[in-house]
Amino acid sequence: MTARFILSLDCEGKWGVADHLGRNEQRSLTDDALRAAYSAILGLLDEYEVPATFAFVGLFGESPAGFRTLRAEIDRLAGKAPEYLAPALRDIDDGSREGWHGDWAVDAVGSSRLGHEIALHGVTHLPWAKVGRELAAEELALFSSLTSAVGRSRTFIYPRNQVAHVDLLDRIGIEGYRLAPRSRSRAASLASEFNLLTPPESDPPSAPAGPLPIPAGYFVNWQKSLRRLVPQAVSNARFGAMLRRAQRGSRIVHLWLHPENIATAPATLSLLRKLLRQVARVRDAGQCKVLTQLDYVQRRRAAIAAG
Repeated sequence: MTARFILSLDCEGKWGVADHLGRNEQRSLTDDALRAAYSAILGLLDEYEVPATFAFVGLFGESPAGFRTLRAEIDRLAGKAPEYLAPALRDIDDGSREGWHGDWAVDAVGSSRLGHEIALHGVTHLPWAKVGRELAAEELALFSSLTSAVGRSRTFIYPRNQVAHVDLLDRIGIEGYRLAPRSRSRAASLASEFNLLTPPESDPPSAPAGPLPIPAGYFVNWQKSLRRLVPQAVSNARFGAMLRRAQRGSRIVHLWLHPENIATAPATLSLLRKLLRQVARVRDAGQCKVLTQLDYVQRRRAAIAAG
């Protein structure tokens, strides 16, 4: 039997923390730090020949010029969700002006020889479960105006993992979306990092039409704050055990993280290297298939059609 492995990255720049921008975020999420983090990740994926899904916040994928073409609509949305968007616009206009435009990252991902997938992580990073269906639909309507390759995305990762209004994704041709991980407290989440019996995932139930759910996956332990207390050797052993169980049952190990986690805690890259080394080893032994989210959706759709 063969395991399946997916790596997805939630690419946010500062849009993911716009509603709680503080000194730490301003200091660590600079343009230079973000460029270094994305370059390091792409280099690591090249080294182990692992294609991945990079899901960009639509506005982060825009160049400054592209952003200006959308500005009137963004200002209108900011009036309806000021706690999320107004701080971003203030920092873009009169603050640091850094960390908001990542068109260079979209270009770098798109030009990789590995064929990484470019997906959507919300247009503005509004959490849909918090803002409601009407505003979620208004935000999603901006998708067709995106000027970067993000505007051709076919899979979706919900901001803050708040899965809601899945039917709206059909309007823009989204074929699949990542499920939300099980809700738990920070203490329980930290404790789970020591669980060497963590199971891989199975294919979630899927309807024959509409966007297909993609297994929620597991967060790559961010080497920051209390999470630094988890030895990388433990995280590596936990992942290896999941891969072995996935092989026995043809199941899925889906890992995810933010490139911004590496910008704020560079030691996270060394953990990711250890995990990808294991993936490459079992893949080269013919015991694991590496998929993007879109690969997974297309294979799952074919399996459903075949009965």
